[in-house]
Amino acid sequence: MFAEDRQVLLAPRGEDGHNPCAMSQASDVAKKLLPKWAKRFILLRLRGVHKRYDHLRSHPSRIFLEREILPWIAAHYERVLFVGTAPYTHQFERIFRRSRDHYTTIDPVRGTETWGARHHIVAPLQEIALHRPKGHFDCVVLNGIFGFGIDDTEGQRAAIKILHDTIAPGGLLLVGWNTNLMLDLEDLGLFEPYFSKEVEGLPWPHRTRFPLPETHTYDFYTRRAD
Repeated sequence: MFAEDRQVLLAPRGEDGHNPCAMSQASDVAKKLLPKWAKRFILLRLRGVHKRYDHLRSHPSRIFLEREILPWIAAHYERVLFVGTAPYTHQFERIFRRSRDHYTTIDPVRGTETWGARHHIVAPLQEIALHRPKGHFDCVVLNGIFGFGIDDTEGQRAAIKILHDTIAPGGLLLVGWNTNLMLDLEDLGLFEPYFSKEVEGLPWPHRTRFPLPETHTYDFYTRRAD
C-alpha cells in the first residue's frame, strides 16, 4: 500500500476565476460537517476514487483475504487492529460488525479516516502505545505495510517489537507481504523471540502463498508470552 495511494483530497481543483484558497477553506468546512457516509458517497460514486484499485479485487490474495481470512478472524477475535486504510478497505468494517465496538483502524495520513472504522486512529503504527494500552488487541492485521512504508530491516524489527507489545499474549498477528519487494523476515530472525509460527486452530498453513505471477504472501503468528 503506497502512501500516495492513501492520500485522497476532497477539495476540487481551482478553476479560472475562482479563488483556490477560498475553495480550499470551504472544502475544509464541508469535510468537517459531512458525515462519513456522505464523504464516501462523494468520493466513490461521484469522483470514482476506487477505480484505480478495482484490479486488486481480482487478485487471488485479495479474494482470499476478503472471503476467508477476515471472516475467520472476525469469528475468533474481538479486539482487532487493522493497519492502513484506503478506498479498498472501508468495506472490511462490515465483516467485523459483531465486534464493531472493538474493531479499530490506524493510518498516519490525515484524511484516510474517511475509510477507517468507527474507532480510527490518525497516527503511525509506531505511536499505537499513545492511543491504546499494552496488550489491548487480540489480533493485528498488517497487510501491505512491510515493503510499502516500513521498508528497512531496522524499521521492520522495531515494528515487530511494537506489535508484540500491542497484542495480548496468545493473540494473532497476520502479516501480508510481497516476496518480490522485500527479504523474508523469518530468514532474518526478526520475529524471534516475540512471535511463534504455531497458531492454534488455524485452518490454513502458517504461510499461505498463491500461484505466480501473484507474489503476495500471508504469514500467521501467535504472540508469545512475556
